[in-house]
Parts: sequence; structure tokens; C-alpha cells
Amino acid sequence: MTDMITMIFKTDLSIQITLIILIALSLLFIKNKIILLFTGISKKTATEFDDILLKSLQIPLTFLIVVVSLVFITETLNDTYQLFDDFNKPKILYVLTIIIIAWTLIKVLDNYYNSKSFLKGLKSSDDPVVIEQTYEITIRIFKIIVILISLLTLMQEFGLSISGLLAFGGVGGLVVGLAAKDLLSNFFGGLMIYFDRPFKVGEFIKSPDRNIEGIVESIGWRLTVVRTFSKNVLYIPNSAFSNIIVENATRMTNRRINEVIGLRYEDLDKIPEIVNKVRAYLDQNSNIDQSNKPVVYFKSFSASSCDFFIYAFTNTKDWREFLEIKEDVLYQTSKIISENNAAIAFPTTTIDWTQN
Repeated sequence: MTDMITMIFKTDLSIQITLIILIALSLLFIKNKIILLFTGISKKTATEFDDILLKSLQIPLTFLIVVVSLVFITETLNDTYQLFDDFNKPKILYVLTIIIIAWTLIKVLDNYYNSKSFLKGLKSSDDPVVIEQTYEITIRIFKIIVILISLLTLMQEFGLSISGLLAFGGVGGLVVGLAAKDLLSNFFGGLMIYFDRPFKVGEFIKSPDRNIEGIVESIGWRLTVVRTFSKNVLYIPNSAFSNIIVENATRMTNRRINEVIGLRYEDLDKIPEIVNKVRAYLDQNSNIDQSNKPVVYFKSFSASSCDFFIYAFTNTKDWREFLEIKEDVLYQTSKIISENNAAIAFPTTTIDWTQN
């Protein structure tokens, strides 16, 4: 190896290699200056895409200049010493171009995902976590598409039949699709969860169709993990969510108080006063949403009671706070009933005993 290097520098070959290295260094210097110039210009523009593009081009362009220089040096050495029997420079440069383009596109997608404009969009959105998950899966899909197209292009360059591969892939995909029908349905079910965003990690969901109720812990490609209030874990296939109704309790605007209270029949004449006082109490309660006016009315005659109902919405969505507010409403209602010398009815049965 030492003898070979000595021979190179004793011939005109060393001048060629030196020129190639000098040209490569000059191109790197010019590249840095041009990118620095355009970076200064892009900072004055309103869009951030030009900054992302310039940032994504820096490393791939450096790699391209260095590798192309090595290719030319290798070709120069090969012409003199016949190091390789089949050295195809155009094919190597073509392959490098495809790799650089794919690498740049992937870096553009990654830099966009980490960009300030993307983060600002998340902060301004109502549901940043779900938006982030949707963008993440979308960018992953685009990256997979870029990689697949690049691989197919390179395979065609190396003489592989793309049409035959695609035909085989179509038949193979059909066989795999039939064999893994449930797996694919779960995959696309997870994809629809990402795009439709019916729920996200950390939200409380329940389904009236299935025995599902709990906090979403994770959303995977195949399964969604839900932890119930009993601390059990439900592993639900994603395909199940395309066939059931899902209620997202976390996204409710208010919690509802819906109670029916029965009074004794002997207190029938006191019901109007009681209803008016309960209604006035709810109208002045700061914990009740006054934009949805509380409703208190005499409802019906039941078997052993005269019923009136309370229908109101609380300002809070928190479950514990809601229970405290509801508890206070029921206590105050019972107090109003007692102040009017009435009582809450309980189930009674009257037997008419007639002796013959």
C-alpha cells in the first residue's frame, strides 16, 4: 500500500487527484456560502418551508460532493492500475443521485415535523395531542412511500424486472391479505382512529354497544389499550371501533343533573311552592350553567308519589366536583321540602280490607 501511494505521487496521477480534491473543497466552500446567503434571505420571508429545505439540503449535498469526488478519484486510479474490471461511473452517479434525493425528502419531512410552524399549529389547535399523532402517522406514510419508490428505481437500474416484481407483489399481496385479514383490518382501523380522532390517549371513553369503559392508555397499530375503573386492562382490536358507538366523556362540555323526586300525595298542594323555591335556588347557584337554564317542573302522578324533576347542567366537567355539586343540590332540595312541611314519599301499598 505504501509503495502504491509513492508511485501515485511520483506520476501525473497525483496532480489529477489533487485537482479533484481541490475542486471538491472549492465546491464545499461555495455550497456553504450559497446556503448561508439563502438562509439570510429566507429569514426575511413569512414562510418557514424555505428554511426547512435549506436545512435539509446541507448534509446530503456535502455527502454528494464528497462521494462524487471519491468516485472520480477511484475512476482515475482504475484507469491506471485496473483496480476494478467493471467500473460503471454513470450508474454509480445515478444511484447516488437517487439516494441523495430520497435522503433529502426524508430530512424535509423530519425537519417539518420538528419545525416551529408545526409546533405553533399544535398550540393553536383544540386537540394538540391528536393532531400530533395524525401528523406523525402521515409523515411516516410519506417516508415509507419515498423509500419504496427509491428502492424500486434502484432495482430497475440494476436490471431487476419491476413489472414482474409488481405482478408477484400483487398476487403475494392478495394471498397475504387473505391470510392476515384480521391483522390488516386492525391496522386500517388504527389508521382511521388517527385520522378521525374519536379519542386520544388519556381520554375517558365508553361504548353502549360493548362492555367498554375506561381511560385510553395507548393506541397501537393493532390494539387500543383501555384501563377500566377497576384497574383492569382491556386490549381492544382497532377494527372493533369501526362497528360500535363510542362515547367520549372527556370532551363533554358540561355534566348533567337529572333527578326525579317523589312527594307524598298528601303534600300535593305544597308542590308548586316547593318547585318554585328549588327553581329559584338553582337559578342563583353559581355552580350551575345558567346558559342552559335549569328546569324544575311537576312531572307525574306515580303509584305512591307525586313526582317533580330537576334537570340542570353543572359548569364543571370533573367527575368528583360534579358529585359534590349534585350532593349539595339534593341536600338543599330536601331542606326546601322539609321547610314546607312536606316529605319525600317512599313506596307504599294500601290494602282495602272489607269484611263480609
